[in-house]
Amino acid sequence: MTAVRHRFSVLTTVACASALTAACATPAATRDITLIAKGMTFILPADPATANPVIQLRAGERIRLVLRNEAPGLLHDVAIPDLGVEVPQIRAGESAEVTFTVPSTPGKHEYRCRPHGELMKGVVEVTP
Repeated sequence: MTAVRHRFSVLTTVACASALTAACATPAATRDITLIAKGMTFILPADPATANPVIQLRAGERIRLVLRNEAPGLLHDVAIPDLGVEVPQIRAGESAEVTFTVPSTPGKHEYRCRPHGELMKGVVEVTP
């Protein structure tokens, strides 16, 4: 009976250690940010009154940046050149996305629609 109890204890410990290792290996959660191209501005769904808003990012976090084009007749994209991030050009009614890891260095970086960069641009602020 003691040998069976010991074997069960060892198997339980191994199973728990395996589960813990799998949990530790799971990548960090990805935060979604949806940027909407509306007319000749960008907006965030949570703040539709602010054109070309400042986008706050934390150093090291994973971001899924979704661009949604709600501008009939216009092609839009979005790029953050300093971070090497680009969402391809899309037509009205389409969405496109890119997932990236924010660099560990804090700072401010411009984002813009490449075809309409004079009007459609804002700042991404990376904080520690």
